Amino acid sequence: MPLPLYAYFLKTYPAFFMTGKCLSYPRAIQIQTQSRCNAQCALCPYRITSKVLAQGIMEGALFLKICDELVSEKKPPMFMFALHNEPLLDKRIFALVKHLKTQSPGTYCILPTNAELLDTFSLREIKASGVSQLNINLSAHSREVYERTHNGLDYERVIANINSLVSDEILRQKVQIMFVQNQENARELPEAVAYWKQKGVRTKVIPLNNRAGNLDTYAQLNLKESGYPGPRRLRTWKGLMARTRRWLGCELPFYQMDILFDGDVIICSCDWKRSIVVGNLKDSSLRAIWNSARMNEIRKLLLRKRYEQLLPCIDCSFVK
Repeated sequence: MPLPLYAYFLKTYPAFFMTGKCLSYPRAIQIQTQSRCNAQCALCPYRITSKVLAQGIMEGALFLKICDELVSEKKPPMFMFALHNEPLLDKRIFALVKHLKTQSPGTYCILPTNAELLDTFSLREIKASGVSQLNINLSAHSREVYERTHNGLDYERVIANINSLVSDEILRQKVQIMFVQNQENARELPEAVAYWKQKGVRTKVIPLNNRAGNLDTYAQLNLKESGYPGPRRLRTWKGLMARTRRWLGCELPFYQMDILFDGDVIICSCDWKRSIVVGNLKDSSLRAIWNSARMNEIRKLLLRKRYEQLLPCIDCSFVK
């Protein structure tokens, strides 16, 4: 497992205050090996941003370059194979996971997915990749709620694929069912969590955010009340992070790096319009971009809560 987030913060914030730089490497990396999705979900800006932004597939040579750089790290960052996309649309995805795990066995690899395309890969192939965790973005329990919020996806196929996955004892230990809490699913979340817990599957409930102002359904779907509170441990952690944000500003660019299919690095996973690009990995390194002058100037603005000077942050519900 990567360094716990609180432990990373206890190291990187003092380092930044003293030197003007974070730790030499992020705690987490999100990567877009291809940029498309097979859904048009109401909880996601993809159906809007995909019409105006360039789309593509990451070149194999660029992915290998990124992996080669990670090999030398004693404590490699957590590696998430998703960013504004559906990873399983990339037929190479489990081969890419396997390559990274072979090169850097200590890297904790997470694969988020909406699960509709899981049946295009065999359970054997998934296990052989060495993937550390599979996050299934479900966000509903009933078919009715699912179909209202997950346009373009087949509910029956998704549930069948999840059940197939968790029928394998080894893979079940790697699965986490994700629920984005919203007006549509609020009433059925307790039942959903209990249902998957009974099957021995972990769950996680996260709040809806407006993706830096890019989610046009946010006002309609955002809960006006707290809704399902989740387990005490999660409530405690959310409270701690909320206080941290009030004291120190947004924490995301202090621990997470986000890489697009063409090698561009954006400041935050909420920046769906790619409005601030801080470098490109085709002509630079992860380490250099992570602590570049531009990136650290952005962090200084975040510490001062000068969100109005950063386009993705102006309307972001994550910091307001």
